[in-house]
Amino acid sequence: MRIINSAMVQKVGGISPIWIVPVVALIIALWLAVQARLEHGANIVIDFDSAMDIKPGQTQIRLNDVKVGLVKDIKLSSDLKSVRVYAEIDREVSSHLSVNTRFWVVTPRISAAGVSNLETLISGVYIVMDPGESGSYETEFNGLSESPLFESDEPGTSYVLQAAELGSIDIASPIYYRQIRVGEVTGYKLSSTREQVDINIFVRAPYDELVQTRSRFWNVSGFGFSIDAEGMKARMASVASLISGGIAFDNTAGFEEVTLAEPGSSFYLYADRESVLEGRFDIKYYYRLQFSGSVRGLTIGAPVEFRGIRVGEVVDVVLVSADNLDNVLQVYIALEPQRLESHENPTREIVDSRVEDLVNQGLRAQMRTSSLITGSKFIDLIFVDESLPTSEESLFVRSENYSDIPTVVDPADALADQASEVLDKISQIPFDDIGRDLAGSLASLNTILSTLENENTAAKLDGTFGELEKTLTAATSALSQLNLTMESIDHAISPDSELKYELTEMLKAVGDAADSVQLFVDELNRHPNALISGAEKDE
Repeated sequence: MRIINSAMVQKVGGISPIWIVPVVALIIALWLAVQARLEHGANIVIDFDSAMDIKPGQTQIRLNDVKVGLVKDIKLSSDLKSVRVYAEIDREVSSHLSVNTRFWVVTPRISAAGVSNLETLISGVYIVMDPGESGSYETEFNGLSESPLFESDEPGTSYVLQAAELGSIDIASPIYYRQIRVGEVTGYKLSSTREQVDINIFVRAPYDELVQTRSRFWNVSGFGFSIDAEGMKARMASVASLISGGIAFDNTAGFEEVTLAEPGSSFYLYADRESVLEGRFDIKYYYRLQFSGSVRGLTIGAPVEFRGIRVGEVVDVVLVSADNLDNVLQVYIALEPQRLESHENPTREIVDSRVEDLVNQGLRAQMRTSSLITGSKFIDLIFVDESLPTSEESLFVRSENYSDIPTVVDPADALADQASEVLDKISQIPFDDIGRDLAGSLASLNTILSTLENENTAAKLDGTFGELEKTLTAATSALSQLNLTMESIDHAISPDSELKYELTEMLKAVGDAADSVQLFVDELNRHPNALISGAEKDE
């Protein structure tokens, strides 16, 4: 018996289950790739001037001292002028990359402010990331060659100072407010007109609220020293400002409404604090003063004062003639009327009218000595009375460019002139002749005494010594009178003075006395017994 086997073929539709495994594996691979890509972050390129100890696989990129990236590779640029650093930024931070993002390398730093970043000597250098303000996405950056003084997220405000010259101010120079450090200088450059220097500064919060539209900035660099009528003055803000320069600011007094300065506002940088005080007065009108004598000690820039308050300065001193004439020395001064009147912008006509009224009331300009040590002088505007000597011109004279203010002589100078005249007259007294006459008289007296001693007649003169003592007493009295007369020599200033007459008469009296004594001695020599028996009568 034959058995026939038959197979049934049935067509199955759809995908075979055997493909499930590769499909699942492909999905897992794609998911892992996407996950790896998402966790991988962003690749960026940073150009630096040099490698600065940057090492691939070791140098970190930090943000707020937290690692946010790592350097992968370093290559030279195509032109060989810079170094290209290839790095990877974490995914959480990569979204903050923009055209405003900044990168710089942190290395050990020594400056006038001190020593910083010493930890990099052990841990190695690292790169700091500053996200900056929002902007378009970017992956290639130019690294900074120096660490900025502040990061973009640091609270504070930037301003611009305009100075005639930079001086010793440099980047990182401190900014002070009442000797408290509140900011730093961040940079400087020539202005667009090339006539001044623009200095960028940053004032940290909350001190930036102190910068107002009425704020004034001045240079406190170095060490200041001055000598004036008030004595010696020295100033120095700090040791740091002595080395690297510094800037201080304050707010001027005023009753106007306080307004905070806008970010980026410009201020003028004054040379010193005194210049700030002087800078409030920006109106000057010129006047001429005429003097005789000498202006030694009066320099350009010397103050002009009114009742002890500075109201201007000397701007020029001119000698108009070498002849022996009066008022050939002309001193030009600049008055600042804002110091005298509350009017904000007085015109020349207003100021001249006011000064003319003061001149009519007795206002005069006087050159006075401010320091006996240095001999410096200044111009003092005073009101005079009739007892003070005045110049010939006593009227206020107006002219186109300047007006004339009348002057008076300083009483100290007038007293010096009078003292000089007295000394000249005293020098004319013939003291040498008087001394020779007195010396001759004393020599004659000495000769008489010597003769008496040699003749051994002293014992015979007991009755005569009284008269001789009287004579000597008279001579001594005359000498005492001479001494008193010399002490009051200021009353004897002419050759025919009473003093000379008295001295001459006294010397004649002394001479007559000496002659009498000589005759008496001669008589004794001829008649020694005259003291006993008396003198014989002449036949």
